[in-house]
Amino acid sequence: MASRLCLLVLSGLPGSGKTSLARKLQESWQAELAVVHVCFDELIPEDLKLERPEEDEGEDNNGDQQAISLWKQHRRAIHRNVEKLLRKSKSLPEVENNSTDHDVLPDLDAKFLKCAKFAERNGRGADNNEERQSSLAVIIDDNMYYRSMRYQYYQLARKYTVGFCEVFLHCDVETALQRNMERRSPVARETVIAMATKMEPPNPHRHTWEVMSFIYDQTTGTDEEAALEEIRELVAVATANPVLAIPEESMEEKEHSRLVCSMNVLHQADQILRKCISDVMGSAKADNRMGKAELKVLGRQLNKIRAELLDDLKHQKLQLPPVESVGPQPGEEQEGHMSSCSSLTDMDSPTEVEVIEVKTLEGYILRLFRERRAANTGNKAT
Repeated sequence: MASRLCLLVLSGLPGSGKTSLARKLQESWQAELAVVHVCFDELIPEDLKLERPEEDEGEDNNGDQQAISLWKQHRRAIHRNVEKLLRKSKSLPEVENNSTDHDVLPDLDAKFLKCAKFAERNGRGADNNEERQSSLAVIIDDNMYYRSMRYQYYQLARKYTVGFCEVFLHCDVETALQRNMERRSPVARETVIAMATKMEPPNPHRHTWEVMSFIYDQTTGTDEEAALEEIRELVAVATANPVLAIPEESMEEKEHSRLVCSMNVLHQADQILRKCISDVMGSAKADNRMGKAELKVLGRQLNKIRAELLDDLKHQKLQLPPVESVGPQPGEEQEGHMSSCSSLTDMDSPTEVEVIEVKTLEGYILRLFRERRAANTGNKAT
């Protein structure tokens, strides 16, 4: 069992030196910790290395949908195996795999286990060092040009409370292309160039989960040994400071929270609608345009709209849009916000709905009320 674990994600263009760096780190850590080098190039078949961005994974100009699907399945299977490795290292039981990927990739687990060497098999001259046997670094070696690709592994680190850090290997495109062509199975030139335009290096200032990151800039002549030492220190710090898991609510707690939130919205919507009806009725009485019988009919119509809207909200037939805040309680003023419904008595004004700001819950409810009343009036007119 490894009590100290860290996921190290390497990212960069093909030919930027990720695999070479992983092997140098593995060699330098022989006496300190076990290393599992998860090299995507060794796990994904050559004919499936399409190197596609996430949003393009479902598209293919050549119609080769099956190849894309297999490429995605291999990536998912690698992620699943990394999680399996973390669970095993923490002496957790295996989870049942309900994925259909397993049926089409029967040999990938074997490939992964061959790649993943545990403490007793990792390194020459095992010395039964207890600290080394209880420490494990998992190096994820792939282009990982989109931040979302790396975030999947951060989520694993958070789920199992292990360390997480990133190293981005930066080099100019021409250098990457030259190195790439020297490889046994080079990536297509146009793919490398396209990938360079889509590359998203770590940005800890904007994304706090990337705070444990290091940019190995090979364009400035950074000393390799100094870079290796900085990366080793980064991994040590990340290992000593694992990502804290987010406490999971029980299903009962989640359902209770959902109901409380739902009831709160319904309560506020009911208050807003009641005030709106009160304003409309008050304005109608003040104008002396309706007799008692007409006012009674208007009251029934408005309350029917209120009941319909509340029922639609309760049964989620209406989806609340993102709002900046819950907004002022009924009757409270807000700049640019319509605090009275009295003008809604005049259904001939085409600009009334425009003054209703949908930045708050009240603004949204008022707009729904206005639209529903207009629809009812139109139906009666026809």
